[in-house]
Amino acid sequence: MAPAVQTILRLGAYQLLFLDRIPPHAAVHETVALAKVMAQEVDVGFTNAVLRGLVRRKGELIVPSLLDRPVDHLTAEFSHPVWMVRRWLKRLGLQRTLALCRANNVIPPTTLRVNPLRTTRERLIEVLAKEGLTAEPCRVSPQGLALARGAPAATRAFSQGWYYVQDEAAQLVGLAVAPQPGERILDACAAPGGKSIHLAELMGDRGEVVAVDASAERVGLIAENCRRLGVTSVRPVVSDLTRPEAAAGLGRFDRILLDAPCTALGVLRRHPEAKWHKTESLIGRLVATQRAILDTVAPLLKRGGVLVYGTCSTEREENEERVEAFLRSHPGWTVQDLREVLPPAAAPLITSQGYLSTVGNDFNMDHFFAARLTNASAPGGHPA
Repeated sequence: MAPAVQTILRLGAYQLLFLDRIPPHAAVHETVALAKVMAQEVDVGFTNAVLRGLVRRKGELIVPSLLDRPVDHLTAEFSHPVWMVRRWLKRLGLQRTLALCRANNVIPPTTLRVNPLRTTRERLIEVLAKEGLTAEPCRVSPQGLALARGAPAATRAFSQGWYYVQDEAAQLVGLAVAPQPGERILDACAAPGGKSIHLAELMGDRGEVVAVDASAERVGLIAENCRRLGVTSVRPVVSDLTRPEAAAGLGRFDRILLDAPCTALGVLRRHPEAKWHKTESLIGRLVATQRAILDTVAPLLKRGGVLVYGTCSTEREENEERVEAFLRSHPGWTVQDLREVLPPAAAPLITSQGYLSTVGNDFNMDHFFAARLTNASAPGGHPA
């Protein structure tokens, strides 16, 4: 079938199978009318026949059994690629995979990060209420607000830089860095600047955050967001840190945040179409990129400093295995338990190894991973 015909049939089938306010005859009639406009003449009768057949056989459509055919059930019921479901079933088991697929199909919350340079969480709640927006404090992040309703970018408080729209899990990654006033910080993959600005906020805008990204266009977004939120300590830099020579001239840093390029399988609920544009081979390619950037930025950390490695991926190759491979090839580097840094409410999200993992969390967060590393006794290190 031509793509236009496929799309038309899918629209019609969706109305027939999932909507209850449109009578079947009306759904068929309007879809056939659309085919007359967008498809060839021969496809009009075909569209009519398929949809009328679907109306007659609607009661015969049965989703495969979850227990007998879990892959077929999950891919059909929750619209996920086969390779993704098989991978999760192998690692997570049936119940956790079911929960993950279901979570990916839920409309995500709108979460704000309050800018403490401009206001407090309590004051922002009051101001938003006057503009008709209902917000309540997040359960883990001390800067987080969950917005119950309203458009977050349409308020005066937004234009005046009182908050940044950011999921609560992403806020925890910034908190894991725990920067101090006066320090020099590197955000190695910074655009559009949300985490760079968060680090500046946590330092009271005293110090320097070098916000690096390979895209000049996206680096422009960092500067734009800094202006809106009134942050002056962030210095945007265009550079590709997959290349070791790109680190020349950046200097040394007290702390480094590497929010690494990843498959982004942990934020599929925010980009539901993205899962159909990803392949399993993408994981291996991105692991190579993550390794290259780690090898570039690790030597830039001052002795005794902190490097936080994070992703918005659900996959071990990009998360735990990437960190463990780095530790094996960099003697003297160790993991710091994030229980020592993150708010007590984050304890259920900390693994036995001390990593942050929000995969399958009960706080309605996106699925993120973070590890806090230090080089207190590292003799130098070499490529992972």
